[in-house]
Amino acid sequence: MKIVFLHGIGDGDPSAGWLDGLNRGLVQLGHQPLDENRVIAPRYSSLLKTDGISAKMPPVTYKPNDELNRRRGFERRQAAVQRKIGKDAGVQSFGFHYVPERPMQQLTSLAVNKSSFYDFDQVRRYVKNDGLRGAILERILDHLPSYGDVVLIGHSLGSVISIDLLDHLSDNLNIRRFITIGSPAHSRALHEGSERLLKKFPYGRVDDWSNFLDTRDIVTGGRGLAGTFPGAQDFIIDNGASHSASAYLGHSAVARLVAQMVYPTKEMVLASSNIAVRMSDNEVSVLLMLHYAEAVRRHIKDKGVLERYEHALNVLRDDLVGQIESSARASGQPLAPELRELVSGRLPTLPHRWELHEAVQELVVLAVTNIVDPFEIDTGRASRDALPDVAVAMGFRRDPGVKIATAIEEVQRSISRRGGAPWGRYLTAAVGLGILAAGPVGLMVAAPASVFGAAAITGGLAAFGPGGMVGGLAMLGGLAGTGAALTTAAATHGMGGSAPVTDATSLILRVATEYARKLLDLSYDETLWYALSHAETQFAAKINRLEAFCDPKAAQLTKLKEAWVIVSRLMTFMIEKGMTPRMLAQEAPKPEGSEATRPSDGD
Repeated sequence: MKIVFLHGIGDGDPSAGWLDGLNRGLVQLGHQPLDENRVIAPRYSSLLKTDGISAKMPPVTYKPNDELNRRRGFERRQAAVQRKIGKDAGVQSFGFHYVPERPMQQLTSLAVNKSSFYDFDQVRRYVKNDGLRGAILERILDHLPSYGDVVLIGHSLGSVISIDLLDHLSDNLNIRRFITIGSPAHSRALHEGSERLLKKFPYGRVDDWSNFLDTRDIVTGGRGLAGTFPGAQDFIIDNGASHSASAYLGHSAVARLVAQMVYPTKEMVLASSNIAVRMSDNEVSVLLMLHYAEAVRRHIKDKGVLERYEHALNVLRDDLVGQIESSARASGQPLAPELRELVSGRLPTLPHRWELHEAVQELVVLAVTNIVDPFEIDTGRASRDALPDVAVAMGFRRDPGVKIATAIEEVQRSISRRGGAPWGRYLTAAVGLGILAAGPVGLMVAAPASVFGAAAITGGLAAFGPGGMVGGLAMLGGLAGTGAALTTAAATHGMGGSAPVTDATSLILRVATEYARKLLDLSYDETLWYALSHAETQFAAKINRLEAFCDPKAAQLTKLKEAWVIVSRLMTFMIEKGMTPRMLAQEAPKPEGSEATRPSDGD
């Protein structure tokens, strides 16, 4: 595979200092340096310095076709690159907040328009003069192969030219990896008064695009390209504030991406053992989430939604498998057969480890978890219809899944006062409080042991999404023993003490779980009533204290009143369903059914 390098401003780097820097980075990673016959580095500095150079722009050869699916495949490859780069501790892939945007934008524009040190006149001339653009692009195209795969690297001005080049390449030439370094291509000064470079990114021609910058590099202005070009993925590196191609290409993160293409290494074989390795309960819980996600996929009716969901699920599974592999190689410990099967691309059968009362909690939490977070995809009633399938996969009949769905719907209806439950995006509670967990990001129950009858649990299944899972297999160990994939809000603390109060979202899920157990003729926790009573009292106490000082529509006060209403309605629901403690039911007659009405604007 050839490396194509497009140089920046100046004399075109005739001594190939860029290659010396790249080879330095490759050697540090344990690879052989590249020979010059492996690279293509056309020089065009003379054209930039000569007046009157002009040529017709080469034709646009990229023909958009099924671009939405192409982009989804592209984003999946981008996620793989991010996992690869994530191995370098000195790389940051998000959060360009080192320097305020407006001053740096002005600084970059000033550099592009006036800086004689960097000779930005060459950059400005290229962008503004279509005849010069045509001449330079034609020269570069004359040096490139007409078919095959290449790695394309553009530095500084060369990054601008390489972006411009992408939709003019031969139809049979594929960019296996696109890398830009020290790029000023985000600057408004390069786009104002001229046709914007690369209006539509050729997702079917470029496998991935990584842009590297040092925030102290004045040419980049400390700004990435993602805000200007949707195909770009930005990575911040410490380059010693240097703008040189040699410094950028010598960085381990940049060299690693090049090495992956030109020296495809054989990955270390995962450790195996003759001793049977049993999955932990937490690993089984993650496998359960994947089974639920697949069941949801099978029940999605809308073709367009199904395509988006499948692509999103592929990205998340890639992240999970990548972290499992990375952790297994780092530890040298053998994987359980089921995890090895998952790594190989197959979804293994669920072991039947749950008792029915345990499975109820698992399924309630799964039903209100956005498995494909951070992607928000309305799957309609597929989340509900998937529950009986997953119940069967767990070793039960379909009936528990049906009754659990019924329990969730009835609880949701009782607090929202609307008919039905909007399965798919959010199971919405009263006054807009969403009870759909943000995604599979761990269990965080902030209630004291005396309230829920169990110790507080914090979990760590983090960052399901294009960025990769944070923490490797630590994410698996961070879940509760029962494996619920749920996130809840933090506890609300009283003004005068430290005793936490359970948030309303947790209580909604608790009531749904216990009601589902009741529908299944299982024993349920009657003491849940006391947790609700405790929460109602604490919310009311804090409302009383805040009302004396806060604005009537203060955000904190509004949220407390909303939570108070929800807890009140949950208590009414428990009364109606006969779920109060037997001792209380024997001592007091059943109320007429109207809940308390204390917060005047919370209902």
